[in-house]
Amino acid sequence: MTETAVAERRARRRVDAGFLACLLGPLAIAVLLNGVVRPWLATALGGERRSSISGVRSADTWWWFDPATQAEHPFLTGFLETSDGALAMCAIAATVVLLLGRWAVRAVFAGAAAR
Repeated sequence: MTETAVAERRARRRVDAGFLACLLGPLAIAVLLNGVVRPWLATALGGERRSSISGVRSADTWWWFDPATQAEHPFLTGFLETSDGALAMCAIAATVVLLLGRWAVRAVFAGAAAR
């Protein structure tokens, strides 16, 4: 294999890695938050789990806290009272923004390289 072919393969892998990071990064963060961090925080603060079933296979979950806990930890209880679905939608929005930003940066660099 020639040096040019090796360089092209490495560049292609870098492009693929950037795409995967933009696509999977927000998803992984949302899954870790909703599956591990939020339940742990809610149980540590003594929250009550609430759910609303919106379909056959889906349930939206959030936690409820008594007023004393809300007054003591307003930021954490506000974060935990946000539903899992809302955080998932934020992750999808972050994915879209990252992919659009990646596309814009690549378009600028491709335009600069063509000059």
